[in-house]
Amino acid sequence: MGEPSATSGVLCGLAVALIWSGWSVATRYAVTTSLGPYDVTFLRFGVSGLLLWPILVRKGLGIQQIGIPRLVVMVLGAGVPFMLLGSVGMQFAPASHVATLMIGMMPIWVAVLSEVLFHERFTRKQLGGMGVVIAGVLCIGGYSLIANRAAGEWRGDFLFLLAGLFFAGFTVAQRRSGISPWHATAIVNCFSALLFAPIYFLCLNPNIFSAPAAALAFQVVAQGVAVAILGMFFYTEAVRRLGGPRAAIFGALAPAFAALIGIVVLGEIPGWMTSAGIALVMAGVGLVVTAGRVKPV
Repeated sequence: MGEPSATSGVLCGLAVALIWSGWSVATRYAVTTSLGPYDVTFLRFGVSGLLLWPILVRKGLGIQQIGIPRLVVMVLGAGVPFMLLGSVGMQFAPASHVATLMIGMMPIWVAVLSEVLFHERFTRKQLGGMGVVIAGVLCIGGYSLIANRAAGEWRGDFLFLLAGLFFAGFTVAQRRSGISPWHATAIVNCFSALLFAPIYFLCLNPNIFSAPAAALAFQVVAQGVAVAILGMFFYTEAVRRLGGPRAAIFGALAPAFAALIGIVVLGEIPGWMTSAGIALVMAGVGLVVTAGRVKPV
């Protein structure tokens, strides 16, 4: 068996960037119209959990191989907490902020967790890239605080950063779990569905029964199929073929894609500070994930 194809990994990464940017716009539209954060969270994991259940039945829980701590990190990092942080944040901040602060920051969080947990040292190029990313985040956050403080955009920005950290935890744990992309995707989605469905129907106020049928059907496809299954699979496959840091660079394309889609679909035109922040984050992420690692001491 040869090494996994780098070309296939690149194609998987590009697919992830397109799916994630489209998801940020679709979710932003949902939580500002007929559905709420709890509804899109249920649709994401309820639909995907049903579709992926046969994989989990066939392959099992994988607890012995993965280990309970790593399994918990995977389920929390890409499951309900991650989705709720992102979707609640989308009630306050536009789609371009989602893609930049949540998706675009994931590679930075992955690098930081790798350093903290596995003692990987940063090169000067990586440190410089992180500085550029921080400058970009400050541009976006500064615009939110100065120009849109009353709208509460800063609240969404903070939740996006936290959601990115959660998903970075999943990335690191999944990379070291040794399980296949489909198995990892099935574990996250099925566990999340089992945990959240009773809470959603018994303790919350479901809107899926009163939402327009067309909007509901669109979110079923966008949340339960496109991002929950295809997005998760392509991402874990890119991580397997390229490694975590190299795969994560494709997340840096999502802010630009999301901003363009948001202009067309939502009419959300970024201000000049936000546009500058998006560009800085994309450039900084590129520096961080393309720089060579310094070996641990």
